[in-house]
Amino acid sequence: MKLKGILGITFLAIAVLSIASISRAIEVKKSLYSSPGTAAAPGGGGPAPRDPISAAMKQKLSEMIAAESESFMGGESEKKASGQPYTDLEAAKFKYIPQMKDGKVAVTAKLEGAEYRPTKTGAGKGSPTGKHRTLVFVYKLDNGKWVEGDQPKWEETGGAVTGVAAKK
Repeated sequence: MKLKGILGITFLAIAVLSIASISRAIEVKKSLYSSPGTAAAPGGGGPAPRDPISAAMKQKLSEMIAAESESFMGGESEKKASGQPYTDLEAAKFKYIPQMKDGKVAVTAKLEGAEYRPTKTGAGKGSPTGKHRTLVFVYKLDNGKWVEGDQPKWEETGGAVTGVAAKK
């Protein structure tokens, strides 16, 4: 009987130690996948970062970008009319990238469009060149107002035509 009691206690002690080491391994794994101060979410990621810009400020930014991009759209229309390769900004994909710079909210907004060679008649879009061009705007939020950070600029992004611009 004493042997059964000793074996039972030994088995119980081993089980408790095993469970304790497994739970510690789970805690270590959780800390590997979560940033300090946040709880780990299922699947290994943490909570999505909060967007620092209100809906009203996004709307103002969108209006500013629309107004500023009109001159670029006009320039691309002139290229098309003169038979030069042009970027179709009417079907452009929009990317919005907020970030913090020097303690202020900054946004990089990108309009990516496919490049086309116009037809000789000027009808339709023409034929795609296979390149993408991206118009990049940089704005900073300063005392509740959007201020242009850098002059808008074109980036050659190359690559095959994909997405919205290719389907139209």
